[in-house]
Amino acid sequence: MALNYRGGSSSSNSMLPWWNYDVFVSFRGEDTRKNFTDHLCAALDQKGIVTFRDDKRLERGKPISPELLRAIEDSRFSVVVFSRNYASSSWCLDELVKIVECMKMVGQTVLPIFYDVTPTEVRKQSGTFHKAFEEHEKACDNKTERLMQWRTALTQVANLSGWDLQDRHESTFIQEIVEEISSKLIYSFSSVDKDLVGIDSRLQELDSCLDMGSNDVRIIGICGMGGIGKTTIARIVYDRFSFQFEGSCFVANVREDSERFGLATLQEQIISEILQEKNVNIWDVHRGISFIRHRLRNKRVFVILDDLDKLEQLEALAGEHEWYGPGSRIIITTRDEHLLIAHGVNIIYKTKDLNEEEALKLFSLKSFKRNRYPAEEYVELSKKIVKYASGLPLALVVLGSFLCGRSVNEWRSALKKLEEIPNKEIFDVLKISYDGLEEIEKKIFLDVSCFFNCKKVNRVTEILKCCDFYPEIGLRVLIDKSLISVDSNMLYVHSLLQEMARGIVHQESPEEPGNRSRLWIYNDICCVLTSKTGTEAVEVIYQNSTGSKEIYVDADAFSRMNNLRLLKIHDVHPSKGLDVLPKKLRVLKWHGYPLKSLPPSFKAEKLLKLNLSHSHIELLWKGTVHLDKLKIIKLSHSRNLIRTPDFVGVPNLERLILEGCTNLYEVHSSIGDLKRLVFLNLKDCRNLRSLPSTISGWKSLEVLLLLGCSKLDKLPENLGDLECLEELDVGQTAVTEAPLSVVRLKNLKKLSFRGCKGQMSKPWNWLKCLLPVEVPNSLSFSLPSQLAGLWSLTQLDLSDCNLSNGAIPIDLGLLSALRFLNLSKNDFVSLPESINQLSNLQDLKVEYCQNLQALPELPSSIERLSTNNCSSLATLPSLLDLGLGTASYRQFSHYNCFRLIESQGDNNVVLSLVKDHLCLLGKIRFLLILSMYCQLTENRGNVDAATTMIDICVRTLMDILLKDLPNPPSESPRLEVSLSGTGIPDWFIHQTTSSSFTIELHENWCKDYGFLGLAFCASLEFQGNQGQKQRKEVQNLPVPANIRIKYDFKYDFKFKFYLFSDERNHIIYGKEFTFSKATLTVSNHLWLLLLPLDKYLQKKNWRYVKAYFELEGSGLELIKCGIRPMYMQDVTFGQSMFQRLDPSQLVPLTTQIMAIIRSAVQDLKTPKSQERQDGNDEAGTSGSGPCDDNAEMRESTDPLVEPKGKRVQE
Repeated sequence: MALNYRGGSSSSNSMLPWWNYDVFVSFRGEDTRKNFTDHLCAALDQKGIVTFRDDKRLERGKPISPELLRAIEDSRFSVVVFSRNYASSSWCLDELVKIVECMKMVGQTVLPIFYDVTPTEVRKQSGTFHKAFEEHEKACDNKTERLMQWRTALTQVANLSGWDLQDRHESTFIQEIVEEISSKLIYSFSSVDKDLVGIDSRLQELDSCLDMGSNDVRIIGICGMGGIGKTTIARIVYDRFSFQFEGSCFVANVREDSERFGLATLQEQIISEILQEKNVNIWDVHRGISFIRHRLRNKRVFVILDDLDKLEQLEALAGEHEWYGPGSRIIITTRDEHLLIAHGVNIIYKTKDLNEEEALKLFSLKSFKRNRYPAEEYVELSKKIVKYASGLPLALVVLGSFLCGRSVNEWRSALKKLEEIPNKEIFDVLKISYDGLEEIEKKIFLDVSCFFNCKKVNRVTEILKCCDFYPEIGLRVLIDKSLISVDSNMLYVHSLLQEMARGIVHQESPEEPGNRSRLWIYNDICCVLTSKTGTEAVEVIYQNSTGSKEIYVDADAFSRMNNLRLLKIHDVHPSKGLDVLPKKLRVLKWHGYPLKSLPPSFKAEKLLKLNLSHSHIELLWKGTVHLDKLKIIKLSHSRNLIRTPDFVGVPNLERLILEGCTNLYEVHSSIGDLKRLVFLNLKDCRNLRSLPSTISGWKSLEVLLLLGCSKLDKLPENLGDLECLEELDVGQTAVTEAPLSVVRLKNLKKLSFRGCKGQMSKPWNWLKCLLPVEVPNSLSFSLPSQLAGLWSLTQLDLSDCNLSNGAIPIDLGLLSALRFLNLSKNDFVSLPESINQLSNLQDLKVEYCQNLQALPELPSSIERLSTNNCSSLATLPSLLDLGLGTASYRQFSHYNCFRLIESQGDNNVVLSLVKDHLCLLGKIRFLLILSMYCQLTENRGNVDAATTMIDICVRTLMDILLKDLPNPPSESPRLEVSLSGTGIPDWFIHQTTSSSFTIELHENWCKDYGFLGLAFCASLEFQGNQGQKQRKEVQNLPVPANIRIKYDFKYDFKFKFYLFSDERNHIIYGKEFTFSKATLTVSNHLWLLLLPLDKYLQKKNWRYVKAYFELEGSGLELIKCGIRPMYMQDVTFGQSMFQRLDPSQLVPLTTQIMAIIRSAVQDLKTPKSQERQDGNDEAGTSGSGPCDDNAEMRESTDPLVEPKGKRVQE
């Protein structure tokens, strides 16, 4: 029977093989069972080496057992005892083939022993081995493949380094073998806990960096913040691969040990372990470099250098690629990415945090032991601690171990303590990186961690720069040392590093906050200001949240804080005025500043930003104040501000924000001297009547916002001199005409005159009360006769300007860059035909145009069209050619357009839109199929006549399609339609009154090129204010992170639609929008969505998708939902598209094309890709993927099966 010293299951399929046995012994029982093999196993057992040997007597012809195969896979080493009759056993030879397979696949070490037989006999299959194979050839008949596997395995193992007994004593021989195996196992025993979480995915990513199959020398860096698992990953990689090399060495704690023992000692360790030499003496680092380079240059070695922090360590220990033999791998772990870059390491793996699921699992393993998840009473506490740890493995392990076995109350107490005092063990590890920084870098790190986490890089850089901190290089150093990160131009600090930084500040003066460099806690700020204990140590006061009470301070509250550079406070009231503000201030942000002006002594010469929003300021300063470095003044919503100050002393001002200063009536003429002014916001300055004539001096101005300046009735004629202006918003002002010079604004991108209406002249006002008919309150806004000079304009808003036919200049079509046009709330009967010439127009809004009867032909670039509440609109243009650019969706909204329904019928409107869109989807899908065909058949040899004929048809079709779609989108766009006065069309074959339902897709839909996607619709009914608030929703509905919602605070209704797959609630699509009662009339309203699924072809194969509708609002109710699959046979292409090809041949032609594609895919497959295909039904080649037998367009298969018992209830 098999002597099983330790049980376990196979782990061969795991990314990281955990060995159940140290040694598997393969031997021929007749030769060595009761002598040599028995003595060898006994000696191994005595050393504590866990051994598996097969001791069964197998009947001839029986196959090798699965248990034995698993034992081979589960073994760290395989010892093969070659004896005279070894090859006569097919059982032994099958074992050997499996052993060689494990050697190649999982790196198992194979050690051959030649007992009473020479290596040459085994290698060349001579002597008794030759006779054995003669017998096998007779018994195996034509099974030559199996014989070749046996021969190859014998040759490969005989070529390995092993032991040859010859005439030596068995006892001495066995002792040498056991010592050798024992020494190899010492280096393979991992000090890493087996309870590893998330390791497989990280090792897969690192595998591509290592590329163990290549023969080049690779130096690889692993970097990341402290405690993130760099050393753990390195140890696992070492355990997994080290035995494949001629020599290996793991040098741990290089940072600490190089300080304690010197680099020469570490060089000795490398040489000693790799070359297995005991007495290596290196007394000089330079000699050590020469020694390593000379002795290892022809050896394939594996070296890991852990926790390096200086370049000299890399130079002395890692060296250059030329130091090592072909196939060598050197891995370096460090917190400092720049260290790797400086040494020329170009393969760098950045270690990642654990995700939420992985973090909870690791924490549970440490706090509850084994693979357990939290007990019910610990669930919420566990989640809070996991959130605190923010995916850092060190913190999860430390906290989990600390809390293991403790009560719920003890957990609560520990969590509360953590919120105030960081764990010392975690703190000390993280602080190592901070301790290695220069002084200015430490200041930057503390500022960013305490105040600027999740802030824009450029804004933070500007503030740090004015503090003389050299942020460009300082931030780069912090990024390289993994102390901060940047993503999408935002600075981020890991929550535990932020906590560490705040702990460092707290340690500066644990008892007295007035002696700390930075203050951010409300109670500390309140204490320092009210007790006047702030000292020169205080550099930053940054109040983030409002306290329970306002803070009242004395006039000299800041008098001792001479080094204060950043001050951000609110609801702070000096009881008797303010004597002084620190002169070193760079940023002053005082929300609700209670005084009428700044102190007369205010001389903060280095001030960069002044923000006194919602203040009581009447005049910022009197006379001239010299603040040469000041770039930003923000006095938003300071309602007492009457006029602006003299700006002569702030020549470098770039941003002036006076939004909501409702009593401001005068802007000082010196504002025209601000040649660096880039941004001017005067929104809602309702008493401002004019701008100074000196505005021509704004040579740098890019944005001018005048929205809501309701008494501003004229713009300066020299407005056109603002050559850098990119955005001008004059909406809701009293301006009645645009100055002629506006067309000279060559760089203008956004222009809005929304709500600007021409006023009726006074002499006519008296007639209004005498006339029997209604007279308009105003005339139309006056535009220049030509707009052609606005070459850069991308957005134009002329809504609510009383414009009628002919009011828009005829050269509108020359605005070639225009993307957004809003003509809503005007008196048009028809729109100018020149709109069709706007080749880049994507979004057209013509809402609330009561007299509008028809739309002209629209440019093909249109993606969004909204005609809501155009009650006279009777026809829509063809939408077939709209949105053919790179748009991911097309949206058409026609709420309350009842004439449209009367003239065309509800089904006709919707059906027309859907048919046009399906035609577009069909063209895009055909192009995909034809492109695949061309790609896969372009390198063929000779072909038959039938295939040549298909080639001609394919080329003809592609030429026709590319004329219609010269720039086809990368993926098929979705269609969204909103319409009033109609219900769900009859052709939606699946309808339900439920607000949620599950849809079963047909098998292999993801490989079906005839399946275009799914159509959804919902019928809504608005009953005014009748009835109670309706709300249909699905509990615990997750909100998609990628859905950005712009809320209107006055909305009455909210409508949501989500589509999930069965793949862990993967969100396929999400939609949320709001609208007011004024948007809808008392009627039925339809929302429809056509959702293509082509981006999931060959990638996903969900069996189910789940649709959810949610609706809330008084008087609005969800009546019914519908769904329909979309197929290629639903597409009506039209005869004109295929005038050179009979449309009746389309589907058969496609079937032939798809057959050829499948054949071509099979021909192109390599053995490697075929192996992947066998392991993964969805694998493909070259991004196109193989097509199954049902991949051609289907005639009748419906991808939906009406679910039975799977409908989600409301």
